[in-house]
Amino acid sequence: MFKKIALATALVATASFATWDKFPVLENHKGQAKVGFTYGMPADKVSTGDLYAGVRYTVIPNLELGTVFNYKLFTDVDGNDGVDGMHNLPLMVRYQFMPILNAFLDVDLPIGEEEFNRDGIGFHFGVQFSQAFGMVNLGTEAGLQIETAGDDKTTPPWTLNLGVEGDFAVNEMFTPYVGIDLLMFLGKTTFDGDNVGDSRTGDMGFEPYLGVAIAFNPMFALDLSARFKMGEDYYGYDDTQMYFDAHLNINF
Repeated sequence: MFKKIALATALVATASFATWDKFPVLENHKGQAKVGFTYGMPADKVSTGDLYAGVRYTVIPNLELGTVFNYKLFTDVDGNDGVDGMHNLPLMVRYQFMPILNAFLDVDLPIGEEEFNRDGIGFHFGVQFSQAFGMVNLGTEAGLQIETAGDDKTTPPWTLNLGVEGDFAVNEMFTPYVGIDLLMFLGKTTFDGDNVGDSRTGDMGFEPYLGVAIAFNPMFALDLSARFKMGEDYYGYDDTQMYFDAHLNINF
């Protein structure tokens, strides 16, 4: 049981940077809020529940700022209570420097529950390309994730992430979508500035996902999706992790 709890804690503590989306920033002085719930099954007989709320807003033409507050309501480990509490807080910036290209920077502030959050500062930066092809809206992303050492003087390897998503404009109400994110470690874990253990370069994780956005009107839309995380070398766990998400988008 203690081994299962330790595994569950390690899985939910894995850093997971995620930009708001892979598409162009909102129009000037337009914003969007979202509130949602994610139910996860990261390991055998382990379940998690996360409640979150976020907001993004374009403050000047082509410059979008955002953040997401995420609270882990529960972790159930074979009927026993696991970790809960606040996640680290991401501050998100995107700048659209061409109609089809964005640059982004996410900064992860270590304010979350220490039991399942890293206490270093995380940085995720990169570029996004998006283009419409008929009824398919294609969004892509290439980014690099790095973290500073926290109180434990430990830093994980860097992570390269590549992602692609296709949104299908079936009609004004329904937009199904599919995508995949690929993550790969670069380098080694370090302790107090020194490399530790074997190189993790090439260890990969795969995260396919699918969902549908249901627009009730121009202001409100419901988004339902499922994400699957695979890759024993990357996650240290050979079973597929599954996450199911539902959130309401509010445009303003």
